[in-house]
Amino acid sequence: MKNVLLVTFGLISALSFGQNIDPTSQSEQLVLDNDEMSVVEFVAEPQGQVCGKDMHHHKPHLTILLSDAKVVITTPEGKSQEVEAPYGTALWSEEETHAVINKGNMPTRMILVFPKN
Repeated sequence: MKNVLLVTFGLISALSFGQNIDPTSQSEQLVLDNDEMSVVEFVAEPQGQVCGKDMHHHKPHLTILLSDAKVVITTPEGKSQEVEAPYGTALWSEEETHAVINKGNMPTRMILVFPKN
């Protein structure tokens, strides 16, 4: 229960205090890092990179959208797919490599939770 309270406080802290956001790309803030998990908040401006720079790799993780999202996901093979998901969507992703661009007209905000087990 203690970890849940820490994550909740970290999310509230990250969302309550403003961040300097480069209008052409993204910001990234480590919300929590302990022996159990790493939690990172990403904010991507329109046409900005969403959850990492260029083609990048993620270990398995939980994504929680803090805004509506309209993104284009590109695989290392060059295949692209446009995806739309509403605020509050939570989804599990296995290990993957991709590039993601915000194609919406508003910032895309999300939390990624990376288990450490």
